[in-house]
Amino acid sequence: MKKLTLTILIGLSHFAYAQDINESNDVDEIIEDLLDLEETDLLNLIDDLDNYHYIFAATDFSSKSFFLGRDLGIDQYNVVTQVSYENHLGIFIGVSGTYYSEFDPQWDLTVLSAGYGLDINKSKSLRTELEYNRYIFSNSSSNDFENSLDLSLSYTTANSAFSTNIVGSYLFGDKTGFQTSVNVFGNIKLFDLDYTKGSKINFEPSLAFILGSENLDTSRIDNLGIDIPFINNIVNELETFSLRNTQLKLPLVADFYNLSLEAGINFNFPTPFDFENDTESSTFFNFGVNYIFDLN
Repeated sequence: MKKLTLTILIGLSHFAYAQDINESNDVDEIIEDLLDLEETDLLNLIDDLDNYHYIFAATDFSSKSFFLGRDLGIDQYNVVTQVSYENHLGIFIGVSGTYYSEFDPQWDLTVLSAGYGLDINKSKSLRTELEYNRYIFSNSSSNDFENSLDLSLSYTTANSAFSTNIVGSYLFGDKTGFQTSVNVFGNIKLFDLDYTKGSKINFEPSLAFILGSENLDTSRIDNLGIDIPFINNIVNELETFSLRNTQLKLPLVADFYNLSLEAGINFNFPTPFDFENDTESSTFFNFGVNYIFDLN
């Protein structure tokens, strides 16, 4: 179940960084303000924009938990909470936790993260990030995967309507493993709620391809006393690097300046293993609340 947690977590661990921090919520209003500024004021404003400090807080509720996109046969929901800090130097640190309704203890996992991000080009459309994660499980004696190093490369268009990234993760502890996700994001503004304050409704679909090769720790599943026949067969195939799951997310996002609310429907399309004749797609709903604290 540790790998279950990692699979779900890695699918979600970057959701906070996949959200674009809109530093100019109302372009027209900013332009009008600039026209009224003296030269000294303008230089100070530019300096402020280049020296930002943010705290990002987020909570995301998912109506059901899955293993590699497959239904576990456990009727449970999960909640992921996260608090992170990022500054203009590209340094970020954070802590997140995962709650599963049917686990004992229910607060199953805490993750400590730290990393560094760097814009590759002047237009800031290309960015790379290196991140270290420390996984702390609430009730597990296994040290199979306690750490990960993540390297990502992202591209975003000038209007932020389209972005994509690839994330490679090296998992290590008593065992080692690799996981890669390729993600494509869209950002389509549907309508403004209050234009003067930058409030709007967006449709932000995303498509993720999750690949990996690793060993699986099934101790948490065994402890639950649940018989999942395909688990033993999966263990024998996980060392082969291959596509595990394709996930489509279709969320509506309401932005109210620093506050963001998200509600969406999500689909898993797991790739069959050799022993599986077919796999069924799965569906779940999510609801998220995000808030950005501007420390400038």
